[in-house]
Amino acid sequence: MAVSLSRRTLFSAAGAGLTLGLMPFSIVAVAAPGQGATINNWLHVGTDGAVTLYSNAQEMGQGGFSGVAQLLANELCVEWDRVSVKTAPLIDAMGMADGKSHWTGGSSSIRSQWDKLRRAGAAAREMLVMAGARMLGVPVAECRAIAGHVEHRSSGRRIAYGAVADMAARLPVPADPALLSRADWTLVGQGVMRKDIAAKVDGSAVYATDVKLPGLLSATLMQCPVFGGKLVSVDPAPAMAIPGVRHVVVIKDTAIPIPGSDRPMRLVDAVAVVADHWWAARQGLLALSPVWDAHGKDNLDTDGMIGTITAKLSDPGSIRKGEKEDEAAIRAGHTAAMAGAARVLSWDYVVPALAHAQMEPMSATIDLSPGKARAWTGSQFPTSVRRILAGLSGMEEDKVEVETLLSGGGFGRRYLNDYVGYAAFLSKQVAAPVKLIYSREEDLCQGRYRPATACRITAGVGADGMPVAVHTHTVPASGNVWVSIATGGPTQPDHQPSYYLPSPLTTMAEGGLPVPNGPWRAPGSTQGAFFFECFVDELAQVAGQDPLAYRRRLLASNPRALRVLDAAARAAGWGRTLPPGTGLGIAIWNSFQSIAAQVVQVSVTGTRVRVEKVWCAFDCGTVVNPDSVRAQGEGSILMALSASLAEKVTLEKGAVSSRNFDQYHLIQMDRIPEVEIVLIDSPDAPVGGAGEPMTPPLPPALVNALFAATGKRVRSLPLTDYGFTVS
Repeated sequence: MAVSLSRRTLFSAAGAGLTLGLMPFSIVAVAAPGQGATINNWLHVGTDGAVTLYSNAQEMGQGGFSGVAQLLANELCVEWDRVSVKTAPLIDAMGMADGKSHWTGGSSSIRSQWDKLRRAGAAAREMLVMAGARMLGVPVAECRAIAGHVEHRSSGRRIAYGAVADMAARLPVPADPALLSRADWTLVGQGVMRKDIAAKVDGSAVYATDVKLPGLLSATLMQCPVFGGKLVSVDPAPAMAIPGVRHVVVIKDTAIPIPGSDRPMRLVDAVAVVADHWWAARQGLLALSPVWDAHGKDNLDTDGMIGTITAKLSDPGSIRKGEKEDEAAIRAGHTAAMAGAARVLSWDYVVPALAHAQMEPMSATIDLSPGKARAWTGSQFPTSVRRILAGLSGMEEDKVEVETLLSGGGFGRRYLNDYVGYAAFLSKQVAAPVKLIYSREEDLCQGRYRPATACRITAGVGADGMPVAVHTHTVPASGNVWVSIATGGPTQPDHQPSYYLPSPLTTMAEGGLPVPNGPWRAPGSTQGAFFFECFVDELAQVAGQDPLAYRRRLLASNPRALRVLDAAARAAGWGRTLPPGTGLGIAIWNSFQSIAAQVVQVSVTGTRVRVEKVWCAFDCGTVVNPDSVRAQGEGSILMALSASLAEKVTLEKGAVSSRNFDQYHLIQMDRIPEVEIVLIDSPDAPVGGAGEPMTPPLPPALVNALFAATGKRVRSLPLTDYGFTVS
């Protein structure tokens, strides 16, 4: 397999010593005199014994850099404080998992590279041990790797990795290195300090807004506020009168060609102001009065959006099926099972559109001045950034320079690089480097939202109250949202209910509304979990059974998920006597090859709701860093709680009206409950993700707890729409 990699690119970053990495399917060495061997630049062991990992995962606060470094350092048998992490170059051989693209999403930083990085560390360890044995003059079988040294077992003599790195670099790379057994792990499973924390504390961490370049200009913009509208005209004079303003740029009917794709990136009509600094650009933008053509596009409001998708719950929609499955057979089997049911039950559920509301608004620094194509941004999809710049500049992709920086939260929003397209277009237009920063209003009004979605679930149940057939029918405002159901093991359900259920039917009707959509933490699963786990609680109520006991019956054929459910219930003390007005709710969901079950305790006084505590049991197979997993879980749970209590994107006349945090309400510190997370180890299971799977169970567990406390069943979110206030 060819490696598109220059010696200069490799060794300018690495230096002398042993540099090791992995191709998607094999281990390949690239040698250079005096520099040792480079294997796709993944891992460098310096002559001083320091280890550097080049990570293709973007760090947005989830600990991805530290996770992959910890995984590698464990297999290499080095001490944690000897490891550092740098961003990998955008070369094919260093793409995510077995692909060529560099991206971060789907809780994939650990689970998609688990085998690859372990093999990289194991290969380097074997090469270092072999070199160390030669220098010690002993058989390699008598040596072992320990704490960054090669040790002769019987004599206790040691030699540091740094002293043998150059010799190791000249040895053959093991084709099938032996991985450490779990008993020999020293770092995986341990809570170690993340590598990004110190720089964030001392202020040295660099974000896109921190980039400084000679001649750098700052910009901000206003896109057409009405989805689908067009820019008619704008008088630049008021903005140009603001001191520091350099340019007013009209962006109209603009498409950016993307190499390798027949679909260009289309930019929404916008007007931008480019200035010496951001405040001047912002004041210049506020001085403008652009004229927009929104005729025929300005008739959508929040009630209309919800009304449209709920009305389409009666549309038949299309069926979701496997490639080799027959639609007629699925429908026939489902219909027959429903005909044999003792009772048919059906309820409708709705969730609103949600903004990502990440701490750092969208920002990118781009230099497309003549002869240059460079980008600095915290994108979750840097390969896409490179293609955008290549399309605008006409340069070959491998000539485009992209530096992937930290970002202040992403949650899926930074996977979509529309903001990079605008920054690149502006830089090209003004022939200078440009730093584009969205205002908070622009960030919230031009998001790529989790789509508002309606769902009707219908089940036929037997005389025992258990389902014999289930039909899930969804209608997202835009995009695709399905709630599919697994029918049997041994594979765990993924982005599905945790249960194996008979005769399922999954359909979806398109909402067809112009509201832009995109991935929002645990895409599809946050809607699906709310719909289905509320529905399960309602089935239990009709059957006259305890919600936990009912779920335990449903999970009889899925012992791994049952263990997670039981752990959450046990931690919460399910079944204990509670004060009046207090209730417990439970929910479980599978996503990203992980399983999360949660119990929420609420107390209600009149219309005031207080969330007192959340217990979460979580099984991601193997935990690399328990501290990071718990931190991710706490963030996921509180984000989902905030969304459930009060968050909702509202529309007026075709435009977003929830323009800032006075209208888009995030949870406040004094309303945050205690969160307890129980980690469960499943060493024989695939390694799952941790950044998103603890988000989906919270909303249904919350409303199920509300029902337990009040007897009032909530079938839509947020709770403030029901007149509840949160204390």
